Amino acid sequence: MQWLENGDLVLESEVLNDAWGRAASKITIGFDPENRAAIRSAEQEKVSIVDYFLLLPADRFEGPPSVWLRHARTGGHTYLCEAEPREKSIDEKNGYMSCGGDGAQASFDVALFLYRDGRPLLALCQAGEPEVEEERSVYSYLSFFELGADGKMHEITNSMSNDSSLSLALFPGVQREYDRWVAEGKGDWEFVLPRKGKTILVRAPKTKKILHKFTWTGEKFEKEK
Repeated sequence: MQWLENGDLVLESEVLNDAWGRAASKITIGFDPENRAAIRSAEQEKVSIVDYFLLLPADRFEGPPSVWLRHARTGGHTYLCEAEPREKSIDEKNGYMSCGGDGAQASFDVALFLYRDGRPLLALCQAGEPEVEEERSVYSYLSFFELGADGKMHEITNSMSNDSSLSLALFPGVQREYDRWVAEGKGDWEFVLPRKGKTILVRAPKTKKILHKFTWTGEKFEKEK
């Protein structure tokens, strides 16, 4: 996973299973002056956005979520050693993931919100279609998922996309209407999930003008005035 400034090496032992998710431990290896290795610590990793992502329905992607976890970690490279630091695309501390597409699968972002009682709410924001080279993706589909009794993440009905006229119940009091200032009509929205914080932005796809801001309160999203 990383080399620490003191010369210790942090490793990850991980088991993935498409049926139930993953189990992972973090192991820190230290070295003495003769470069002999010893385990300094080993601890089970806390549940994070990665665990909830792996429990999403497989039919939302071109392949099981575990495939796209690896794709996000490597940036599409064959080997982890060729990839940039995983924090660039997977920020477990702040509950954010970003994964580029591959021609069949469109790019997507994922953000984790928590209810006040600790229950997870996962937001999945997807581009409208797989990217064409040198064209910028527009993230026009936003879905929300909650953890079910079966241990899987299930979509909340009425999630938002450019094909729906009304917003999700979590986004109260918002309809898509024609905006003469940006010359874009009903349905023309782009969603931006927060890498940090709890606010989802709604923008005009062409001009990138911010149309709405919705901030998570622990129970629902409130629209900023």
